[in-house]
Amino acid sequence: MMIRAVIFDLAGTTIDYGNQAPALAIRKAFKQFGVEVSLKELQCNAEWEPLVQIKRIMAEPDVQKRWYIKHPDVSLEEGISQITKWFNRNILEILPQIAKVKSGLPTLISYFRTQGIRFATTTRYTNEMLAKILPLVSEQGFDPQINITAADFEDSADVGPEMVRQAMTKLRIRNAQSVIKVGDTPRDIYEGKAAGVITIGMIEGSSLIGLSQSEFSVLPFAHRTR
Repeated sequence: MMIRAVIFDLAGTTIDYGNQAPALAIRKAFKQFGVEVSLKELQCNAEWEPLVQIKRIMAEPDVQKRWYIKHPDVSLEEGISQITKWFNRNILEILPQIAKVKSGLPTLISYFRTQGIRFATTTRYTNEMLAKILPLVSEQGFDPQINITAADFEDSADVGPEMVRQAMTKLRIRNAQSVIKVGDTPRDIYEGKAAGVITIGMIEGSSLIGLSQSEFSVLPFAHRTR
């Protein structure tokens, strides 16, 4: 079967090695309230939404102690609400700083062009976030022809397969077996399989590993290849 299109995830798959932006934005949000969060406390699950991450961190007893030392009259619920607001501001500032295309992708895109293979993205970035990063990654040789975001759907909880299908529709491709979905999380794999397309998981630079490129590069070879 000839491959006619590839649908990529964004963070951790094509840009932002290790999907660093959410963790950086969350850590900065806590710090803006005078609360330091350790790397261990910050460890994020790539499958969770930012609000869930923030709630999990705030549930840590040591984080709660630090919060009440700084803000004795502010409830944890109100703290979560305020931190989430700052996260939403921070992520828009941080995304342009980490909007770097992963190594090898521009070469792959050039190959797609010579072969007439179309390419699109699906993401949980909002349209506002996409507006920040798409011009920057385009300058680096990655300019997806179609970009589908979960924010465009009324119920964004389980829209992954539908995003893939919508991308196929906009690419004018009907045969799912002529499409590849590439992602870096179990949710991405589910999205592709549920949509009936060929599905490939990426490990290096993924959200699951969660390491920056410099952190990953200094790992012993056995750790990087296991």
